[in-house]
Amino acid sequence: MRKGKGIHRLFLIGIALLMLFSDTKQAYARTGEPSSVRLEVKSSPDAALVSTLLIDSELWVDAIAAGITQQAGYAPITDTYLMVDDKSYSIDQSYHLYDVENSRTIQLRGEMQQTLQAHITKLKSKHYGQLLSWPEAKQIITMKAIFTVVDLETGLRFEVQRRAGSTHADVQPLTKHDTAVMKQIYQGKWSWRRRAILVLKDDQAIAASMHGMPHGGDGIPDNDFSGHFCIHFLGSSTHKTGSVDPDHQTMVHKAAGKLQQYVQQTSPMDVVELYFIAINQRDPEIMTMLFPYRNHEQLERLKQVAAGIIAIRRESDYPNIDTSDLLAIDLPVIALIYRDGFRKAEKSFVFQLRRTAVWQAWKIDYVENAL
Repeated sequence: MRKGKGIHRLFLIGIALLMLFSDTKQAYARTGEPSSVRLEVKSSPDAALVSTLLIDSELWVDAIAAGITQQAGYAPITDTYLMVDDKSYSIDQSYHLYDVENSRTIQLRGEMQQTLQAHITKLKSKHYGQLLSWPEAKQIITMKAIFTVVDLETGLRFEVQRRAGSTHADVQPLTKHDTAVMKQIYQGKWSWRRRAILVLKDDQAIAASMHGMPHGGDGIPDNDFSGHFCIHFLGSSTHKTGSVDPDHQTMVHKAAGKLQQYVQQTSPMDVVELYFIAINQRDPEIMTMLFPYRNHEQLERLKQVAAGIIAIRRESDYPNIDTSDLLAIDLPVIALIYRDGFRKAEKSFVFQLRRTAVWQAWKIDYVENAL
């Protein structure tokens, strides 16, 4: 009798799963063939710069409907989406689809997952820049070369000329119009904040990082830009100290579409450093990368508070600990916080960092005494 009940239960579960799998296809049967199925790549959910690839509508609607479906609580951190008309599926690192509306993952069957991976690789190569070292990049953007800068988030672009720089490029906007566009990227106010950019020259797109503060020597008259600004590439360094700027390097990896891999390869101490970099650069996507999932309880609060912080600087040293075999570590950190209209304030944190295996990425599980 018990065996019969078990078979009956499995039968009911099977019927329920079949109904769930066919939701997508039935929806489009009612409304007709979807107008489009497309892949999208964008560096953050709100980025205006989007690269799109149209793919076969009927084939992919069938593939989604036939996929292996599981319930899942958290949306993946991703830069890739499959759009079926107005419905968006996030795509995780294993090339599984995440259905936000129904909180479920869909694993494509057969060769469709490999096909999806090939499409994504092609589209990302179009959207992001090449990760070229400074010695390689400076052979392309030679002295006095004119090239295009594209902001990875807004999609705004302007023309510049390299005027100087030995360990990175010192550049200036070509015209008043170019200066106005650059200032628009920085919301109308010059800033030292780093931004991920693409450098376009001779049919090549190179991953780079810029700040937005005129300083130092000038050279192009009548362009409304008094001085120059800096563009950094992989491994480039500052002129004053000769050291590699970690904030710029983080943005270079973002511009190459390799921010997630960059974060995954870091130590627990580096994750904390990236926490401060994300605040200083006011980059919500870097903040998101440091937590295990997008709707983490402390993440939204961090994004709100970070908007009011001018700068945050670590003051204390990290303990000398070998973390190679650890799965969890608590790091106490003292930092100075600068807010507009306030005196600098010292604050103590304890970062609780965790990973599920030694080959997995460190993530911030919780921050005691958080901002």
